[in-house]
Amino acid sequence: MLKFALLFSLVASKSIGSLSGLQSVCLLEDPINQCGNFCMTSLAPMLNHIRQHQDAWAANDILIKKTEERLDRIEGLLTALKHLRQKGLEDTWPQDFKAKLDRLESQQGDLLKKLEKFDRKIVPPKFELIGSRFFYIEGETRKNWPAAANTCQQMGAQLAVIRNEEELKALKAKLPKDRIYWLDLNDLETEGEFKSSATGKLATFLKWRAGQPNNSNGSQHCVNILDGLMYDNKCDSLSYFICQSDDGSLL
Repeated sequence: MLKFALLFSLVASKSIGSLSGLQSVCLLEDPINQCGNFCMTSLAPMLNHIRQHQDAWAANDILIKKTEERLDRIEGLLTALKHLRQKGLEDTWPQDFKAKLDRLESQQGDLLKKLEKFDRKIVPPKFELIGSRFFYIEGETRKNWPAAANTCQQMGAQLAVIRNEEELKALKAKLPKDRIYWLDLNDLETEGEFKSSATGKLATFLKWRAGQPNNSNGSQHCVNILDGLMYDNKCDSLSYFICQSDDGSLL
């Protein structure tokens, strides 16, 4: 029992103090003989949790590092500009330059808020870093749009909303050709106004296939993506789907 307590404290301190640098999930050379089956059985849930989430922790650290680097660049520029301000040169600056400085300060504040909100959130298992965010691509089971949205929610996520051309290209590179996926957009509330069901916000980026959306027979209100292009489809049609791990307000 003393050995079990010692091993448990070692594993716990290791998992808390250095999860991202963990190289092995067992600290004993011969765990079964040294600790016994009871010890291994008791520790199994913790060890499995560490093993399953290790990649996600490492990927989260990458995102946080990128945000911190961007903050450092903005802070350096602001420091230099404020130094010039202290020298009394502010009155000689063009008006648009002052506006840019104000925008930089605003961006710095926004990034700090996002970094705090991120707070090293643990990404759900099966999600992968694509571009600057985490996505899960379901390529085994096809579901209708409501069922796909519900599945993402059960994973602690939501159906994906693609934010820009860069993110679309990154996702397209991961998707097999000629395969249809649901996104979190629909115009069920108002025809022609495509919104996220998770946030209620209007889509800011849409890339339609030629002739889309066409609301064929007045029954197509949910958005699919196929080979990098979007089109409206019947919400009860069966398709694969893409989930995102955040609400779209993070990085």
